[in-house]
Amino acid sequence: MTDSHQPVDVVFDKFSRNQQTFIIPLTFTDVSDAKDVITRIGYGGDIWELRVDLLSPTPLGENATNLPPLSYVKNQLHALQSMSPLPVLFTIRTKSQGGKFPDDCDKEALDLMLLAVECGAAYLDVEIEWPESLRNTITAKKGASKVVASYHNWTGKVAWSGQEMNDKFNAANTFGDIIKLSVLSATIEDCAELALFVRDYRSNHTKPILAVGMGANGQLSRITSPISLVTHPLIPFPSAPGQLSLAQVHQARHLIGQLPKQEYTITGDAHTAGAAARALEAAFAELGYPHKCKVQTNGADSVIDTMSLKTKEDVSSAVAEAFVRITGRRAPLSVIQDSIWLWSQ
Repeated sequence: MTDSHQPVDVVFDKFSRNQQTFIIPLTFTDVSDAKDVITRIGYGGDIWELRVDLLSPTPLGENATNLPPLSYVKNQLHALQSMSPLPVLFTIRTKSQGGKFPDDCDKEALDLMLLAVECGAAYLDVEIEWPESLRNTITAKKGASKVVASYHNWTGKVAWSGQEMNDKFNAANTFGDIIKLSVLSATIEDCAELALFVRDYRSNHTKPILAVGMGANGQLSRITSPISLVTHPLIPFPSAPGQLSLAQVHQARHLIGQLPKQEYTITGDAHTAGAAARALEAAFAELGYPHKCKVQTNGADSVIDTMSLKTKEDVSSAVAEAFVRITGRRAPLSVIQDSIWLWSQ
């Protein structure tokens, strides 16, 4: 029986509309450590990735393996669900896959994945390297959860145009609702091959795909991928080499011509309209958007008319609504409110 946290197919919705999906991996050993900053970390993101292999009631050594207790993981998942409305991708990464979970604990991994289904995790990461029996069990018992069939390779020797990648893709495609392919990029040219791989895939398939190159040479792919994992300065450390923050992704998209700078008009008296303009620019800056605002006494193309706004709450709400209309993403409300609060003093 699942709880009230029912899966939301944000990945399928955005992929079908050619919009980027951003997944935020949490690398806390205890997610409650993030309770005071979780809202800010999540601004602009679509999904949390709960890295189960990093969860631990005690500190973890850099090279340690980690088998977190079932009860602890259950409490952590419920804690995250209570702190944020974003859906959760439940991920167990073994040592050989670049994580901390023991490589020889298939039964424990299966028990944890079934727990995730029971607790209403929207998405389950299932490596194609897990035993077939585990993959079949999860596929049969996943309920409303969607399976992300994933493949990781750290050698830097797997080419996106090669037969090995084709074989791994086919393996993931046989059981995954979503496909994830992540390999170390040996050179930046690998990103060009990756882009062609994704282009050809999208011309023939509708199933969502997350395809990224790991490492510094793969960062371009994290900027352009239809589904990307992004970190945040308030997260202890990125979950994979080369991960960028969402603000950095937007800044980079602007630099490569994919996010043109816009100027938006705010109308009203100079004091209130100026405060709204500064708050909207602060919201843009929080997520790396290049946009700016200008203030006019009136204008038909205004995104916010402050003439009827009487309180700082009115101004905050109007700015947040404008941000959502412009970007299509949740507004960084605390950033907006802090800016408006400074104006009201």
